[in-house]
Amino acid sequence: MTLTRRTFTAGALGTALAGAVRAAAIPDPQKVGVLGLDLAAMDRSIAPGDDFYRYVSGAWLKNTPIPADQGRWVEFTRLDVLNAQRNRALLESAAAAPKSPEETRLGDFYASLMDETGIEARGLEPLKPELARIAAIVTPADLARALAQLSWDWLPPLPGGASPIPPAPVSAGVAVDIKNPTRYLPALGQGGIGLPDRDYFLVADNAGFARVRDAYRAHLAAMFALAGLDDVQTRATRVYALEERIAKAHWSRVEERDPQKRYNLFSRADLAAKAPGLDWDAFLDAAGFANEQTFLVNEPSAIAAASSAAREVPLADWRDYLAYRVIRGFAPVAPRALVAEDFAFEGRTLTGSPEQPPRWKATGAVMDRAMGHALGRLYLANYFPPAVRARAQAMTLTIKAAMGRHIAALTWMTDATKARALAKLKAVNIEVGGQDPLRTYEALAVRRDDAFGNVLRAARIAYQRDLDKLGKPVDRREWRMVPQTVNAQANPVLQKIMFPAGILQGLFFNPGADMAVNYGAIGVVMGHELSHHFDDQGAKYDEHGALNDWWTPQDFAQFTAATEALAKQYDGYEPLPGMHINGHLTLGENTADLAGLALAHDAYHVSLKGKPAPVIGGFTASQRFYMSYSQVYRSLSREDFMRRALTTDPHSPGEWRAAEVRNADGWYEAFSVRPGQKMYLAPGDRVKIW
Repeated sequence: MTLTRRTFTAGALGTALAGAVRAAAIPDPQKVGVLGLDLAAMDRSIAPGDDFYRYVSGAWLKNTPIPADQGRWVEFTRLDVLNAQRNRALLESAAAAPKSPEETRLGDFYASLMDETGIEARGLEPLKPELARIAAIVTPADLARALAQLSWDWLPPLPGGASPIPPAPVSAGVAVDIKNPTRYLPALGQGGIGLPDRDYFLVADNAGFARVRDAYRAHLAAMFALAGLDDVQTRATRVYALEERIAKAHWSRVEERDPQKRYNLFSRADLAAKAPGLDWDAFLDAAGFANEQTFLVNEPSAIAAASSAAREVPLADWRDYLAYRVIRGFAPVAPRALVAEDFAFEGRTLTGSPEQPPRWKATGAVMDRAMGHALGRLYLANYFPPAVRARAQAMTLTIKAAMGRHIAALTWMTDATKARALAKLKAVNIEVGGQDPLRTYEALAVRRDDAFGNVLRAARIAYQRDLDKLGKPVDRREWRMVPQTVNAQANPVLQKIMFPAGILQGLFFNPGADMAVNYGAIGVVMGHELSHHFDDQGAKYDEHGALNDWWTPQDFAQFTAATEALAKQYDGYEPLPGMHINGHLTLGENTADLAGLALAHDAYHVSLKGKPAPVIGGFTASQRFYMSYSQVYRSLSREDFMRRALTTDPHSPGEWRAAEVRNADGWYEAFSVRPGQKMYLAPGDRVKIW
């Protein structure tokens, strides 16, 4: 059955809002009043100096359930759900009554993903050509071309948490040359494993990982069976063994953070000599790099190992491996049984979520990835008033000025390095709302009865858009996020920080609320992102966005000593029995949180222009500031989600992000924290960097 625009029936929310979405925005259901703090969440029986996190949010932590379709519940995910509801209304309106060619394309794409009846009727037919293509692999050149095709057919998730693992063991893409940031380079990187990280395959003494490994083997077999293939246990065994081999050569998440180690320029001859086994000419031509001679290779040893496997592992094993990858790519738009199995592993096993999200929510996530800029255009028009943008932009300027003051006042940095740091700060652009201009999708052919085809075409057009950058000047206007993303990002190569509309709401930003609270929430995020240009890795890029050693040796030694102290502090935190936070994996984010707290606290008090900070609700301005910071990171996580986060996420879990206040002198003063209290750190043990 094919949905037509006349027969499209909106869901419950869309029925109420279709045709009226521009007249009224869906309100944010969280009521915190003009103060901006959720005072009902507090547990005032706890002393702030003993457990500040539970003092601020103890009642909330006790009384709030994690929604059944979520692995964790934190302000980021709460706003994700709110925005998903808003997007649903926008998409259903576009599907029912589009007002432009772009809305027609957007609505038809959404309708194709929501057409459960049609998807069930078509069954596995859309997948068969892809499986036939894989079955036809009989030569090494065929294999190389099929591996390259995985990069064309992957629709990458939007940024958030751990970096996603591309489906190909040698993933292809286009990147800015970080040592010459005026040009793009074709880039090759590691990927190709179906578990969240190499540790899931390789760490033997973690019971959680062992359980996931067993579940993954069963999942592989189940997916093969649902795709109509035979001998599913043998296929699953082959795929698991090949992925385990690939995982053994993967770089760790900590190694991946070092841009110097990831910067390796190879010629075609270098690839053949240093990574023999793969038919490189066939691979590079199929990846769209036929005319390219220089390649950025991010993890040379992992690429060499994958190339060796291309030669040594039987083609039959590779065919099974590739078949699983195309089945996995089909899963979001597959019949119900395959969708359910995909969730059973990706959702229930890996994150502990007991309940599959409703179809509209999963569909909205695909739309964000496939046509996120078109959806973002509607989102900005309906949910991001100019006054909110202006207020946020004004705050960013106060944070940037605070960073300048902090750099100028540093006692450990020499004047020569300070001058370079201030020049770098001056070069940083701050962008709010979304990419300008947003992308358009005229090249995307959309059919209302072809969900899988629409997803593949969207992925291939996105990949081609990257290929088209080669040989052209670097476009510094680009974002990796869309306007409705609940996130923020720094890019030291493009010399900017970005705040999408999606995060500028809720507990993060309430333009009508007390500004001490706003500075403690979004102000810290702004300082966090700005300071990423000066964290343990961002500091390696100069004022032109180039990876360049611009520090004096003594200055960098001082800086490294401070960041190492912070890494050691976080190494000591143990969110799960036997699993500590990895202080070096999370070092960049923890450094940024530390800086954000200092910058935002300073910026708030300077913004008062000499006026006394008001006491509101019995709390001083500094108390409200630190309470707001802790409040936005209150978090509930299922054990499986936490295990995955501790392994893969460069951010510390919410409770330990909130613990950053232990390093802030202002927090001790605000709450009269004294020696003997559990969170107290002696002044000499408090880490200070910026």
